[in-house]
Amino acid sequence: MKNRITLPVPISARLYSLVAVLLLVFAGSALAAPYVTVGNQSTNEVSVIDMANFTARVIAPLDGATRIVASKPAGKVFMNTTTGIAIIDPATAKIIDRLPIPEAVSDLVVDAAGSRLYALSATSVRVINITMRTVLATIPLGATPLALVADDEGARAYVLTPGRLDMIYGPSGAVIKSVAVDSSASALALTHDNGKLIVASSGNNGGIAGVAIVHGATLAIEKSIPTAALAADVHPSRLLISPDDDKVVVFGGGSTSKTVSYLVLDMASASVRAVQVPITQSPQSLLTAFNGPVLLGPDGKKLYVGGGSTPGANVVAEIDTVTDTNSRVLALPTNGAEYHYLNGLASSYNDGRFVLVGFIFEHRIHSASEPHSVGFVDVASATVMANVVFAQSELRSAALFGDVLDPGPQEVHSTTTLLLSEPNPAAMAATQTFSANVSGKKPSGQVVFLFKDGSQVDPPTARVTVELKNNIATLTLPSCTTAWPNAILHRIACSPRFLVTAKYKGDDDYLKSRSQEIVASRY
Repeated sequence: MKNRITLPVPISARLYSLVAVLLLVFAGSALAAPYVTVGNQSTNEVSVIDMANFTARVIAPLDGATRIVASKPAGKVFMNTTTGIAIIDPATAKIIDRLPIPEAVSDLVVDAAGSRLYALSATSVRVINITMRTVLATIPLGATPLALVADDEGARAYVLTPGRLDMIYGPSGAVIKSVAVDSSASALALTHDNGKLIVASSGNNGGIAGVAIVHGATLAIEKSIPTAALAADVHPSRLLISPDDDKVVVFGGGSTSKTVSYLVLDMASASVRAVQVPITQSPQSLLTAFNGPVLLGPDGKKLYVGGGSTPGANVVAEIDTVTDTNSRVLALPTNGAEYHYLNGLASSYNDGRFVLVGFIFEHRIHSASEPHSVGFVDVASATVMANVVFAQSELRSAALFGDVLDPGPQEVHSTTTLLLSEPNPAAMAATQTFSANVSGKKPSGQVVFLFKDGSQVDPPTARVTVELKNNIATLTLPSCTTAWPNAILHRIACSPRFLVTAKYKGDDDYLKSRSQEIVASRY
């Protein structure tokens, strides 16, 4: 029973061709500029806007998509369709692969490491290995998922269903912990250090409006904080965590004309306060309700709240989160329509420039067609950089939506590709061989094979170091029916499911080799 592991190291080196190996070659250079991938439901098109010159290229039919997510580490964009998931390379403006999913995917979440993608459907969550583009596991759920978050390394994911929060161990796709939450819980966020989960409950359906702090490793509910007495008109449903994990901004209605209402959860004291900020700066409109999309600035000191669906709503209020005051109102582009709908708000931090990206739909009272556009505003200068206008559509058409791939400088790393053998009924009494193939000109050093129990949160591990000979390191494990010197390795590698990673350790040219973890089996 053999598993071959290939470690291509220098990007210019020849990649070895292996039968039945699923291989991903990462882009050989950093993307030149940020890209905005836009879905236009009225014309059934997907387009890519290159922020280097603000030109848009149509790449494919939208095919029923409702969600677009970008991954900087993977350098790719993912989109749900009626038949599965489309993988988009924005640099070439092409769909490079499709993953068929037998049921409709309602939402997509990608971990910060760009290693795993989670696809939510009505009754399940699928864990997808991005590098190998395969479904690792399908996890049935008792109810429709409401929200999902993944930790930075993709090891854990958390899925919220009505009244319940589950922890998933990403590599194996196993649900390893669960906890009951408020029946109206509908939003979920995870601190950047992966230590705490925040659960927001709207108070609907007989629930209690509030927020709960949950331990990320144990799912113990550390504190539940009702909020109705603080702000009866705020029903928690949107969460923004500051970059330093010191506070959480909680939205959920409550905003009226020229006023923004929200809650602030202080993580150190586990206390919540209500905030109301009058919008006083120009060019705010008398009728604008600032209840649109929201985001935090890169340092967490500024909060940006979009206008609602009223005249003059093509504006974004900037709020100082230290003083709880309105510092500015930024104007988004307009195409001369009377009403504006800010459907989405994203941002780019490329080359130190902070840019707001607004997905805009406009309504013209005396016209049967409506313009769509994506507007770009330089926050530092408060100026409009560009306004990319899309085809006009019928009255009250569906919204534009999308995401920004903001690559910044990227170093090219090698990746590990593993060939996973089919389960062998006789494997318990047979040997099992893993091979690591390092490409390059006479690399020297060692390969460390890391074995990990995939069924636990903090799993036991076992390492085996093998010398590299002629670009190949080979590890043969004995029969599981015999005694092994390493008892932990024996227990892990003789279990039904375990995880294997091969990491090359050698000369300086290869030290940044990146490994890909796979799920293996003994029988």
